[in-house]
Amino acid sequence: MASTSSTEDRLELTSGVLHASRIVKELSNVRHMEALCDGTIRLLDGTVRVSKALLAAGCPYFRALYQFEDGCQGGGKKTSEPRLDITSSTFELILDYTYTGRVLLHSDNIEDVLKASDLLLMTDLKELCIQYLMGRIDVDNCLGILQFAQQFSCPRLVHFAKDIICQHFKHRQIVRTEEFRTLSEDRLSELLSWDGVEVRSEVDILGALVYWLNCNMDTNPNVESLVTSCLRESSDLSYDPKFQRALQAVRATQSPWDSPGATRVRDALARTRRIRCIRKRGTKTVLACCDSQARVYLVDIFSQGKHAGSHVCLPPLCRPRIKPSMVVEGGYLFVLGGMSVEDRKPRSDVQRYDPTTNTWTLQASMPYAACSPKVVALAGKLYVTGGYDDEVELEIGQLEEYDVYSNQWRPLPCVPNRRRGAAVAASGDKIYYIGGSPWQEPQMGSLFFRVLDAVDIFFIKEEVWVSGPQLQERRCYAAAVSQDSNIFVVGGVRPIECPSAHGQLKITGTEGLYQDSHMGWTKLSQYHVPSEASVCLAALAHPRHLVVLGNARPSEVTRTSCYITDGSGWSSPPGADSILTSGTHVFHAYALITLPSAAIQDLTSQNTD
Repeated sequence: MASTSSTEDRLELTSGVLHASRIVKELSNVRHMEALCDGTIRLLDGTVRVSKALLAAGCPYFRALYQFEDGCQGGGKKTSEPRLDITSSTFELILDYTYTGRVLLHSDNIEDVLKASDLLLMTDLKELCIQYLMGRIDVDNCLGILQFAQQFSCPRLVHFAKDIICQHFKHRQIVRTEEFRTLSEDRLSELLSWDGVEVRSEVDILGALVYWLNCNMDTNPNVESLVTSCLRESSDLSYDPKFQRALQAVRATQSPWDSPGATRVRDALARTRRIRCIRKRGTKTVLACCDSQARVYLVDIFSQGKHAGSHVCLPPLCRPRIKPSMVVEGGYLFVLGGMSVEDRKPRSDVQRYDPTTNTWTLQASMPYAACSPKVVALAGKLYVTGGYDDEVELEIGQLEEYDVYSNQWRPLPCVPNRRRGAAVAASGDKIYYIGGSPWQEPQMGSLFFRVLDAVDIFFIKEEVWVSGPQLQERRCYAAAVSQDSNIFVVGGVRPIECPSAHGQLKITGTEGLYQDSHMGWTKLSQYHVPSEASVCLAALAHPRHLVVLGNARPSEVTRTSCYITDGSGWSSPPGADSILTSGTHVFHAYALITLPSAAIQDLTSQNTD
C-alpha cells in the first residue's frame, strides 16, 4: 500500500459521545494508584496524593496554582505542597465531585463543602450547595443561612433567604426561633430596619425588639439607637396615633409588655421624640412596561382602592431603547436589546435596574443585537434566543446564557429546529421551545404558512435538546410562561385552512403542561384568550395568577387590555384601567417585579416633584 494519502481518502471517525465519560470513569477508578499521582496536598488533618492534571482540569484554583508553579521552573519559588484549610473528608468529597460530577450533601457536611467550593473557585459545586440549602430553608434556619450566604458571597441564596424572612416576619414565626434570640445587636438592627419586612404595624417591630431584649438581659445594647433606627412611620411620636397605641400596648400589664425588655424600650421611647425614617414596609408586585418612547413605567394593577392603576416612571435608561425585552431575576429588572432611538437599528445592550438604589447600570452586552429577543429567567441565569431585526424575526437559533451575578455570557447548543414565532418558557432545569413556523417569507399578500405543534426541550444540566410532547393545537406567536413548575402556552394564531377563509387567522386557546401529569398538554378551555387581548399577546406569572396583556386588533396598540386568571376564567385586575388603556402610550415589553413598597414611595415622591 502506498505511504502517501490524499485529502479525498481521509475520514474522521469517532467512538461516540460516551468515550469521554468512560475515560473519566477509568481515571476515577485508578486515581489512588501511587504511580499516577504526581502532587501532594497538605490538609488540616493530613496529606493526600493527587494527579495534578486532573485536579487542575476540574478546579480553577489548582489550575492557577500549578500554572504559577510551572512559571517558576526557571528559579522562582515553587509551591510543591500547597496547604488548604480543609479536612481530609471534605477534600475527598471535592475529589469525588471532580471525577464524577456528583456529590453527597447532608446537614453535617454542607457548611464545609460550601466553604471549600468557595475557596477553590468551584462555581458548579457551589451552585449545588446553594440548591441544597434553598431546598431545606425554613423559618427556623433562614437567619443562619442568610448570614452564611453573605459570608461566602452567595447572592442568589441571600435574595432567597431574605424573601423567606420578609414573608414570615409578620406572623412572628421568625421572632420565636433560636436564631433570632441569638442575633447580634448589629444584625438585629439590620433585620428590623429592612424595607421589605412584612408587618401588620410597627407594634410587630416593637414586640420583636422587646422579645430580643428579654432574651439578652446579660448584654448592654444601645436601646435608644435600636428604637430610632428600627421604628418608622412617624416623624413625631407625640402626635402620631399609631405610636400612641403602641405606647399604650407597651404600658399594658400583659406579657411581654410588663417585662424588663419592655421597660428598657419604654425608657428609650420616653427619651426619643423623633423617628429617623418615614418609610413604608413590605413589598408590592407591579407591572413594569416599556413604551415606544423608551420610558419604563411601574403600574399597580393588583392593588385596590385609590392606588389601583396608579403608576410611576423609572429613571431614564442608560441607553434609550425601543422594543427591548424585559425580565426579572434576583430582584433586578433587566432590559435587553431593542432598537436605538436615533437610527432605529437593533442593539445588544443589557441594562439592569436595582430597586434598592433606584439606578440603571450597563451590563455585559448580548452576543448578538436584536429587538425583543426571547428571554427567560431561571436560577440566577437569563437564557436568550431569537428576536427581531427591523420588524422581521431573526432566523437565529443561538441560545445564550447570562449569569446575572457574574455578569458573563456563554453559548449553549443551538436550537435544533429554529422557527419564527416560537414561544419560550423555563421551568426546573429545562427550557421549552414551543410551536412556531418554519416559513421563511410568505407569498405577497398571503397568510397561508405552515404552523407547527412541535415542542423542543433543552435540558440545561446535560446541555442537550430533545423532542417534547406535541401541543394539542398548532400555533405561532403564542406566549408561554411557567408557574409552580407547570408550563402554560397562551394564545397565538394559525391560518384557517378553508378556501372561503382566505387570509384569516384563528386565535388559539390555552394549554398547560403539568409537572405531575404524564398526559402531555391539556387544553384549558376556560382560559381561552379574551378577544380584547388577542393581539400583541404577553403572558406573565404571578404567585397566584397568570397575567395576560394584549390588544383587540392591530390598530388599537394604544389600548392594552389586562386580564388575570381567577379559577374559572379570565377577569380584569383591580388596576386594569390605567395608563395601559389611556390611549397615550404604546407598550412593547412587560415584566412583573416585586420590590419594596418604600421604593414605590420614593419613586412617587420623585415623580411628583
